[in-house]
Amino acid sequence: MNRGMDWRLPRRWQVGLMLFVLVVVIPAALFGIPVDSAAPEPVPFEDTRAIGVASAEEVAADDTAAIPRVQVFYSQYQYVIGYYGLPTALAAITEPATRQQYGHPLVTYVTDYSSTTPSVGDDGRIDTERYPAWTAASDAVFVVDSGATTPVGEAIVPFSDRDDATAFADDTGGRVVSWTTLSEQSFEADDGAVVRDRVSEQRADADAWVANRTELLDRERSVIVGSDDDLQTAIDDAPNGTTVAVAPGQYPGSIEIDHPITLRGPGATIAGDGEGSVISVTADRVAIQGVTVTGVGNQTRNPDAVAGDTWDANIELGYGHGDAAIKATGANDTLIADVTVPHTPANGVLLRRSPGGVVTNLSVAGPEDWHDGFMGVIAMYSPTVIEDSAVTDGRDGVYLHRSDGTVIRNNTFRENRYGVHLMYSSETLVANNRMAGQEYGGITVMTDPTRTAIVGNLVRNTATGISTSGSNAYIAHNGVTDSRIGITTTAINSLYEHNVVRHNNQGMRTGSVVATSKVTGNDFIANDRHAGASAGPLRVWRGNHWEDALATPSGRTAERAYMPTDPVDGQRHRSMARRTVAASPVYQGLRELTGASPGLRSGSILDPDPVEASQNQDLVETTETLHTDGLAGVPATPSPPDR
Repeated sequence: MNRGMDWRLPRRWQVGLMLFVLVVVIPAALFGIPVDSAAPEPVPFEDTRAIGVASAEEVAADDTAAIPRVQVFYSQYQYVIGYYGLPTALAAITEPATRQQYGHPLVTYVTDYSSTTPSVGDDGRIDTERYPAWTAASDAVFVVDSGATTPVGEAIVPFSDRDDATAFADDTGGRVVSWTTLSEQSFEADDGAVVRDRVSEQRADADAWVANRTELLDRERSVIVGSDDDLQTAIDDAPNGTTVAVAPGQYPGSIEIDHPITLRGPGATIAGDGEGSVISVTADRVAIQGVTVTGVGNQTRNPDAVAGDTWDANIELGYGHGDAAIKATGANDTLIADVTVPHTPANGVLLRRSPGGVVTNLSVAGPEDWHDGFMGVIAMYSPTVIEDSAVTDGRDGVYLHRSDGTVIRNNTFRENRYGVHLMYSSETLVANNRMAGQEYGGITVMTDPTRTAIVGNLVRNTATGISTSGSNAYIAHNGVTDSRIGITTTAINSLYEHNVVRHNNQGMRTGSVVATSKVTGNDFIANDRHAGASAGPLRVWRGNHWEDALATPSGRTAERAYMPTDPVDGQRHRSMARRTVAASPVYQGLRELTGASPGLRSGSILDPDPVEASQNQDLVETTETLHTDGLAGVPATPSPPDR
C-alpha cells in the first residue's frame, strides 16, 4: 500500500525545533519590545521593597538622613528594591544570585548629601539641615572612613558634588572614592550565615546568664515562715541578700517584694484572692523558687495605667499591664525557678522593663479556650532566658515585645494560640522547644525583626509550624509535621537549612517578593505539596531532598532540576502519571523555556541540584515519631548547665 512520503522530522529534530520556538521565538515576542531608553525616575523610598534594617530599628532611625539609602531598578523585576546602607546594596548587587533572580541593574540611585550640610554626631549618627534628594550612583562620589555609623554598620555617604564630598571628608577625616572604586570592593552581607555562627556563643552566654542568677538561691537563710506567720511581714523584715524560707502550707496573697531577697518555698502555696497579681516584684536581683501560685486575677490590661509618649505606648497598655501569678516591673536580674501556676485566667509570669531575668522550670496552665486567657510568659522591654518550662492552653506560651537577645529554649507548649510569639524583638534564639496543638502557629515571628535564630524545634499539628519574618534569620534543624504549612520562608536575606518538613499539607511556603534567602539541605517528605510560592521572582533553592522528585517511570534516578511549584513536578511524589508526563519532550521543552525566560517563571521555586537521599536522617526519624506518637514520643532535653 502506497502511504506517500513521510514528512515527519526525526524525533531529535522535533525536540530541537520545539525548543527553538519555545526558547527563542516566544521570548522574543514576549520580551523583545524595545524599552524606552530614558532611565526611570527614583521613587519615594517607602514605595520600594526595602532590605537592611528591621522595623524596630527603622522606628528608632526615623530620620531619613540618618542612613544613606539606595534604590535599584532591575531589568527582570517589577518592583524597585531599596537598601538601607551602601554596604548592604553593594553586597546584593554583586551577588550572582541577584542577577539570576532579578536581572542586571538598569539604574541605581543613592541619597544625595550635597547641599544638606551634613555632620557626624558624637554617637556616629549623620545629622543634616535638610533631607537628602536622590542622585544616580554613577554620577556620585562617596565618602568612606568618616566615622559615621548606622544600625547596619559603617556609613558610606554619597554626594553629587565632589566639592561637598571633599569638605565633608576634610571635616571628618574620611576620604572620597568613586562609584567604580566602591563597586570593585568586596562587601559581605549580614545574612543568616552570620547568625548561624553566633548560635553557639548565644547558648554559652545564656548558660552564664542562668548560672549567675542561680547563685541567688545560695543566699543565707534569715527566717523560716510557718503557716501561722504573716508572709508579707517576714518578707519586709528580711535583710537584703538573704533567703526567706517558707514551710509547706498555704499562705494568703497578694504579696510584694521590694528589696533584693530570695523567697524559697517548695510545697508552699501562695493563694491570691482572684484580684490582681499574686506576687509583685519591684526590686533588682529577687529570686522566687519552688512555690505554687493560685488565685490570679482575670484582668489582661489595667484601665488605670497611663500611656507614655513612645511609639509603642498603646502596645504596652494593651499587653504589659495585666494580672499575673508573678509580675516583675522595673526589676532587673529576676530569677523565677520551679514555680507552678495550676491555672491563670491572665498571665503566668509578666516581666515589664525588667531585663536580665531567668525563668526556669515554670509550669503554667491557662483556660482551654485561649480567648479566655493570656500569656504563659510575657516579656516587654525585658531580655530574658526562658527555659525548661511548660505552658498548656491560654493565648501564647511566650510573648515578647522589644526584648532583643531573649533566649527561649527547651520548653514545651501545648494547645495555645501561638507557642512562641515574637514582636519587635531581634537577635532572639528560639531553640530545642517542643510544641503541639497551637491553633494559629507554633513559632510565629512578626514585625520584621533581624538576626533571629530558630534552631532544633519540633512542631506538630498547627496551622503554620514556623512562620518567619524580618531579615538575616537562621532557621535550621527544625522538624515540623501534621500542619497546614510547615515553615514559611518570608524572612529575607536568611538561611534555611537542615529542616525536616513531613506530613504537612504544604512543606514550605515563600511569600516574600524579595528572593534573597538560601534554602538548602532540607528534607521534604510525605507532604501533600512539598512547597508553594506567592507571586514574585523565581526562588532558587539548592541541594534539598524532595521525596521521589528524581524518580522516573522506569525506576531509575533522573539527573535533573526540580520545580516543586510546577503542577507536574510538584506531584511527582504522589502520582506515577505525573512522572510519565515529566519525562515527555513537551514538558522538558517547557522547563527549558521556564529556565531561559525570567518573565515566565514568576511565583516559582526551582532546585537545580536536588539530592536523592535524606540529609537529616536522625531528624527525619524524630519527626516521624512526633507524627505517630505526639510529644510523648519525643522527650524534652533539659538545659545543660549545672546548678
